[in-house]
Amino acid sequence: MNISVREWSNEAIELFVDEAPLPLLNAIRRYSLAKVPTYAIDEVTVVSNTSAMFDEILAHRLAMVPLRSEESIDKLSSIDVTTCEKCSLDSEEKPPKDVCEKCFVNMFIEVEAHDSEVTVYSRDIKSEDPYVKPVFDNIPIVILAPGQRIALEIRARIGRGLEHAKWSPATVAVNRNLANIEIDKNTCDVCGKCVEVCPKKVLYIDGSEVKIRNIFDCTICRQCVYVCPHKAIAVEGLKNKNILRIESSGSLEPETIVRLSLEILKQEISLIQKFIETLKKGGGM
Repeated sequence: MNISVREWSNEAIELFVDEAPLPLLNAIRRYSLAKVPTYAIDEVTVVSNTSAMFDEILAHRLAMVPLRSEESIDKLSSIDVTTCEKCSLDSEEKPPKDVCEKCFVNMFIEVEAHDSEVTVYSRDIKSEDPYVKPVFDNIPIVILAPGQRIALEIRARIGRGLEHAKWSPATVAVNRNLANIEIDKNTCDVCGKCVEVCPKKVLYIDGSEVKIRNIFDCTICRQCVYVCPHKAIAVEGLKNKNILRIESSGSLEPETIVRLSLEILKQEISLIQKFIETLKKGGGM
């Protein structure tokens, strides 16, 4: 297996993986969306809300504000909130008010408009944990008219995307094949139609030839194949040559999402292995 980094920033990471089984990459992709834990607002107590927005909509908007969780990664990795004994989140009963401090972070927001309209932003959310706070300060939540006020008590807790999308640290997680483009020079008359329809501008005309600019940008949409009047172009995906792209909501760094996905996958495979070994020893297999 060979891995190379094609893009790496605070927003996204893109890896080219050669000779890796597709199910493994797909597992990493799905775990990054569903299994990697983060913080998200889960409970909102409305002390006062005289705005034009209903309490339920206000709570929903707050829940979708991504919270920075990178600095609390050790806590996230060590706690499984679904089986926390004190919170009892694995039962059908609602968690008690005296919730586990490890799973929850208390927040609050209090804003009042006096003589003019006031826009309440995510930066107005105050957290008791300096490391767990909104990723972006400029997310608008509600507009208060003069004389209106909101005062809310908020609790964020650790969760996973399996429970709700608000806990998913990745906004985009895709896996695609590297393309293989073949152009029959004997048939191609360089009409340029394939160049015009290519959404990623992978193809270009160089003199009397149609050439490939960057094969990694090809999404295998095959628009060039469909538009070519002479069927001079063939586009196929290469087996075991894949591009894995993960884009972060900002709650975790992209490389952290990939790392945790692999760690969780490894732990679950170990559990399966131990279970099979137990069956063998007990004569069940």
